[in-house]
Amino acid sequence: MLATYVFCAIAGGALLALSLFGDFLDGGDGALEVDGGGEAGADAAKLLSLRAMVYGLFGFGASGIVLHLLWSGTRAGTAALVAGAAGLVSGGLASAVFGYLKRSEAGQMPGEESFVGLAGKVTVAVEAGSPGTVSVQRGGRRYRVRARAADLNGGAGSLPEGRPVVVVDMKDGVAVVAPVDAKLLEQ
Repeated sequence: MLATYVFCAIAGGALLALSLFGDFLDGGDGALEVDGGGEAGADAAKLLSLRAMVYGLFGFGASGIVLHLLWSGTRAGTAALVAGAAGLVSGGLASAVFGYLKRSEAGQMPGEESFVGLAGKVTVAVEAGSPGTVSVQRGGRRYRVRARAADLNGGAGSLPEGRPVVVVDMKDGVAVVAPVDAKLLEQ
Protein backbone atom coordinates (compact mmCIF):
# COMPACT_ATOMS: atom_id res chain seq x y z
CA MET A 1 0.00 0.00 0.00
CA LEU A 2 2.97 2.29 0.60
CA ALA A 3 3.76 2.21 -3.13
CA THR A 4 0.24 3.49 -3.88
CA TYR A 5 0.63 6.33 -1.38
CA VAL A 6 4.01 7.30 -2.81
CA PHE A 7 2.70 7.22 -6.37
CA CYS A 8 -0.32 9.37 -5.47
CA ALA A 9 1.81 11.87 -3.54
CA ILE A 10 4.33 12.18 -6.37
CA ALA A 11 1.73 12.41 -9.15
CA GLY A 12 -0.47 14.85 -7.21
CA GLY A 13 2.52 16.90 -6.07
CA ALA A 14 3.91 17.11 -9.60
CA LEU A 15 0.56 18.28 -10.98
CA LEU A 16 0.23 20.83 -8.15
CA ALA A 17 3.75 22.12 -8.79
CA LEU A 18 3.03 22.36 -12.51
CA SER A 19 -0.13 24.36 -11.83
CA LEU A 20 1.66 26.67 -9.39
CA PHE A 21 4.73 27.27 -11.51
CA GLY A 22 3.06 26.93 -14.92
CA ASP A 23 2.77 30.68 -15.37
CA PHE A 24 6.55 31.01 -15.17
CA LEU A 25 7.08 28.35 -17.83
CA ASP A 26 4.79 29.71 -20.56
CA GLY A 27 7.28 32.17 -22.05
CA GLY A 28 5.53 35.34 -20.87
CA ASP A 29 3.72 36.05 -24.15
CA GLY A 30 -0.01 35.93 -23.55
CA ALA A 31 -2.95 35.82 -25.87
CA LEU A 32 -6.22 37.55 -25.17
CA GLU A 33 -8.88 35.18 -23.92
CA VAL A 34 -12.45 36.29 -23.40
CA ASP A 35 -14.52 34.38 -20.86
CA GLY A 36 -17.79 33.07 -22.25
CA GLY A 37 -19.51 33.70 -18.92
CA GLY A 38 -21.33 30.37 -18.92
CA GLU A 39 -22.99 28.96 -15.82
CA ALA A 40 -21.14 26.40 -13.74
CA GLY A 41 -22.37 22.82 -13.67
CA ALA A 42 -23.99 20.93 -10.81
CA ASP A 43 -22.37 20.74 -7.37
CA ALA A 44 -21.36 17.12 -7.93
CA ALA A 45 -19.52 18.12 -11.11
CA LYS A 46 -17.65 20.84 -9.17
CA LEU A 47 -16.42 18.26 -6.66
CA LEU A 48 -15.22 16.05 -9.51
CA SER A 49 -13.24 18.83 -11.17
CA LEU A 50 -9.67 18.18 -12.22
CA ARG A 51 -8.39 20.60 -9.57
CA ALA A 52 -10.29 18.81 -6.80
CA MET A 53 -9.00 15.44 -8.01
CA VAL A 54 -5.38 16.65 -8.03
CA TYR A 55 -5.65 18.04 -4.49
CA GLY A 56 -7.42 14.87 -3.38
CA LEU A 57 -4.76 12.68 -4.97
CA PHE A 58 -1.98 14.57 -3.21
CA GLY A 59 -3.88 14.63 0.11
CA PHE A 60 -4.48 10.88 -0.07
CA GLY A 61 -0.87 10.09 -0.92
CA ALA A 62 0.76 12.44 1.57
CA SER A 63 -1.44 11.46 4.50
CA GLY A 64 -1.11 7.77 3.60
CA ILE A 65 2.68 8.02 3.69
CA VAL A 66 2.65 9.82 7.03
CA LEU A 67 0.23 7.31 8.59
CA HIS A 68 2.12 4.32 7.18
CA LEU A 69 5.37 5.61 8.65
CA LEU A 70 3.73 6.66 11.92
CA TRP A 71 2.07 3.28 12.50
CA SER A 72 4.93 1.26 10.93
CA GLY A 73 2.49 -0.33 8.50
CA THR A 74 0.62 -2.25 11.21
CA ARG A 75 -2.76 -0.57 10.68
CA ALA A 76 -2.96 -0.68 6.89
CA GLY A 77 -6.77 -0.71 6.72
CA THR A 78 -7.19 2.18 9.13
CA ALA A 79 -4.45 4.14 7.38
CA ALA A 80 -6.16 3.61 4.00
CA LEU A 81 -9.53 4.80 5.36
CA VAL A 82 -8.03 7.87 7.04
CA ALA A 83 -5.93 8.66 3.96
CA GLY A 84 -9.01 8.32 1.76
CA ALA A 85 -10.95 10.67 4.03
CA ALA A 86 -8.04 13.13 4.02
CA GLY A 87 -7.98 13.03 0.23
CA LEU A 88 -11.72 13.69 0.02
CA VAL A 89 -11.47 16.54 2.54
CA SER A 90 -8.51 18.18 0.76
CA GLY A 91 -10.21 17.89 -2.65
CA GLY A 92 -13.50 19.23 -1.27
CA LEU A 93 -11.77 22.04 0.59
CA ALA A 94 -9.82 23.08 -2.52
CA SER A 95 -13.03 23.03 -4.56
CA ALA A 96 -14.84 25.14 -1.96
CA VAL A 97 -12.01 27.69 -1.67
CA PHE A 98 -11.60 28.11 -5.43
CA GLY A 99 -15.38 28.29 -5.84
CA TYR A 100 -15.53 31.10 -3.29
CA LEU A 101 -12.69 32.94 -5.01
CA LYS A 102 -14.46 32.65 -8.34
CA ARG A 103 -17.78 33.90 -6.93
CA SER A 104 -16.14 36.81 -5.10
CA GLU A 105 -14.06 37.79 -8.16
CA ALA A 106 -10.96 37.91 -5.96
CA GLY A 107 -7.85 37.76 -8.07
CA GLN A 108 -9.86 37.98 -11.27
CA MET A 109 -7.87 38.69 -14.37
CA PRO A 110 -8.60 42.02 -16.02
CA GLY A 111 -10.94 41.76 -18.98
CA GLU A 112 -10.50 43.03 -22.48
CA GLU A 113 -11.55 46.56 -21.46
CA SER A 114 -8.25 46.87 -19.59
CA PHE A 115 -6.44 47.14 -22.95
CA VAL A 116 -8.14 50.46 -23.76
CA GLY A 117 -5.65 53.32 -23.51
CA LEU A 118 -2.53 51.16 -23.84
CA ALA A 119 0.11 52.02 -26.38
CA GLY A 120 1.41 49.36 -28.68
CA LYS A 121 3.02 48.57 -31.98
CA VAL A 122 1.55 46.96 -35.10
CA THR A 123 3.09 43.52 -35.59
CA VAL A 124 0.97 42.43 -38.58
CA ALA A 125 -0.17 45.24 -40.89
CA VAL A 126 -3.74 46.42 -40.37
CA GLU A 127 -5.47 46.88 -43.73
CA ALA A 128 -8.76 48.68 -44.42
CA GLY A 129 -10.73 45.45 -44.91
CA SER A 130 -8.86 42.95 -42.75
CA PRO A 131 -7.62 43.03 -39.18
CA GLY A 132 -3.97 42.80 -38.28
CA THR A 133 -2.18 42.31 -34.97
CA VAL A 134 -0.78 44.70 -32.39
CA SER A 135 1.55 44.05 -29.50
CA VAL A 136 0.76 45.82 -26.22
CA GLN A 137 2.23 45.56 -22.75
CA ARG A 138 0.05 45.31 -19.65
CA GLY A 139 1.34 44.59 -16.18
CA GLY A 140 4.74 43.32 -17.23
CA ARG A 141 3.39 40.95 -19.90
CA ARG A 142 3.30 41.46 -23.62
CA TYR A 143 0.09 40.55 -25.44
CA ARG A 144 -0.57 40.11 -29.15
CA VAL A 145 -4.12 41.18 -29.92
CA ARG A 146 -6.06 41.15 -33.19
CA ALA A 147 -6.69 44.73 -34.25
CA ARG A 148 -8.45 46.90 -36.77
CA ALA A 149 -7.92 50.57 -37.53
CA ALA A 150 -10.21 53.14 -35.91
CA ASP A 151 -12.58 54.93 -38.28
CA LEU A 152 -10.83 58.32 -38.29
CA ASN A 153 -11.71 61.11 -40.70
CA GLY A 154 -14.54 59.18 -42.35
CA GLY A 155 -12.59 56.08 -43.39
CA ALA A 156 -10.49 53.36 -41.84
CA GLY A 157 -6.97 53.46 -43.19
CA SER A 158 -4.15 50.99 -43.13
CA LEU A 159 -1.44 50.81 -40.51
CA PRO A 160 1.95 49.37 -41.56
CA GLU A 161 3.96 46.94 -39.46
CA GLY A 162 5.96 48.73 -36.76
CA ARG A 163 3.60 51.73 -36.54
CA PRO A 164 3.01 52.97 -32.95
CA VAL A 165 -0.69 52.87 -32.02
CA VAL A 166 -2.98 53.34 -29.04
CA VAL A 167 -5.94 51.08 -28.26
CA VAL A 168 -9.08 53.24 -28.29
CA ASP A 169 -11.70 50.48 -27.89
CA MET A 170 -12.16 46.72 -27.67
CA LYS A 171 -14.98 44.94 -29.48
CA ASP A 172 -15.40 41.17 -29.23
CA GLY A 173 -11.70 40.58 -28.54
CA VAL A 174 -10.50 42.82 -31.38
CA ALA A 175 -8.67 46.03 -30.51
CA VAL A 176 -9.68 49.22 -32.30
CA VAL A 177 -6.43 51.16 -32.67
CA ALA A 178 -5.46 54.64 -33.78
CA PRO A 179 -2.02 55.75 -34.96
CA VAL A 180 0.02 57.86 -32.59
CA ASP A 181 3.25 59.78 -32.99
CA ALA A 182 6.27 57.86 -31.63
CA LYS A 183 7.55 61.00 -29.88
CA LEU A 184 4.38 61.15 -27.77
CA LEU A 185 5.01 57.62 -26.53
CA GLU A 186 8.55 58.51 -25.44
CA GLN A 187 7.24 61.20 -23.11
